[in-house]
Amino acid sequence: MRAVAGLLLMIATAWPSTLGEARDRATGPPETLASERAVTSNVPVESEFPIDFLGVLYEGDVEGGQLRFRHDGRWGSWVELHDDGAEVADHWASGLVSGSDAEAYQVRVPPGARAARAVVINTTDGQPQAASAAAGVCPDTTAVVTRCEWGADESLMTWTPEFRPAQKLTVHHTATTNGSADPAATVRAIYRYQAVDRGFGDIGYQYLIDGSGRVYEGRYSGTDSRPGHDAGGGKVVTAAHVGGFNAGNTGIALLGNFTSVESTTAARGALTGLLSELTTRHGIDPHGTSEYVNPDSGATKMVANISGHRDWAPTECPGGTLYARLPTIRDGVDTVAPTISEVTAAPRRWAATVTWATDEPATSRVRYRPRGVSEWRSTSRDATLVTSHTAEVTALARHTTYQYQVISADAAGHPAISAIASFTTR
Repeated sequence: MRAVAGLLLMIATAWPSTLGEARDRATGPPETLASERAVTSNVPVESEFPIDFLGVLYEGDVEGGQLRFRHDGRWGSWVELHDDGAEVADHWASGLVSGSDAEAYQVRVPPGARAARAVVINTTDGQPQAASAAAGVCPDTTAVVTRCEWGADESLMTWTPEFRPAQKLTVHHTATTNGSADPAATVRAIYRYQAVDRGFGDIGYQYLIDGSGRVYEGRYSGTDSRPGHDAGGGKVVTAAHVGGFNAGNTGIALLGNFTSVESTTAARGALTGLLSELTTRHGIDPHGTSEYVNPDSGATKMVANISGHRDWAPTECPGGTLYARLPTIRDGVDTVAPTISEVTAAPRRWAATVTWATDEPATSRVRYRPRGVSEWRSTSRDATLVTSHTAEVTALARHTTYQYQVISADAAGHPAISAIASFTTR
């Protein structure tokens, strides 16, 4: 069923030596530089500073667009814009596109786009900031790169944390450029973009994962709590990643765009480990599907417990290749066989009805043999995943004692088998 807690220990060992910025902990990261301008399609715009990232936002019931950059006086090819996977009704936002120190940009937006604007962000060339007086020296951690460690400018955060019981876990991609050499800088850019330009007041996800498998703390949840949780660890901080369905819904975003490119093995391994820890902590069945109920608005939706963003709304997120991996990821999260209970047999003259229960949906089969016989016979396997099981054992001899065991396997294929019991036909 669910994996044991503590699997986060494997996720991000030795991260301080590999963080792209490798910053001195006595100082903070570079100041984030940002500029926002209205978009006029096809009109070139000179940037005030080298472009690390650029995002496009607009209002209207349309989506998409195109963008190109100029480097050393030469324009590059047009690239398609993809949504950033954190929707707001009647508003569209692209994922941040890497500019690689571009000097200028040009944007095309579709007809019907209103109030279009482009946000240019640079998280690497600003003046070094003083370390946060409140944070001091960032504490060491082997599991999650904290906000202090990736360099969150807490002055940008305007949202007051709220906490609700955990119900769902939703996987996203950030739709940013794949293979960032400085993922912490990418996280800072996403933070600025979502907190300020998108108006979320903070980053939209509870966790982010880079291509090397490092897990980053996302939305602020206080200084005395586990990342993403209240002080007791039993409730999750509300973020902004699935419009209308955020309370009690934990968002985990992989850095990159996985519309057609595969995520890395390391990133998927970290995602599986994080999901294992969270499903265990909150008692969530990795293979389950149930009704989500927003505790604030009352909105409901039937969705898988581990879902992709596109299960909640019409979006590409988390990209086709990552979404296709979710069944395998759920199997990896689910590492424990079901528990069998309430096994009973009701024998008749030439048959018996065997019933039992499992603590998660599982298949059904009974094996049986006359007492004193070594070879087992078996009913056919019922592949329907249920928690209440019934199997008919037929073609039995009268007045004969049979030994039997029930066998059930969960959706991940983990089998459980009951102790040997017996019944006697009439």
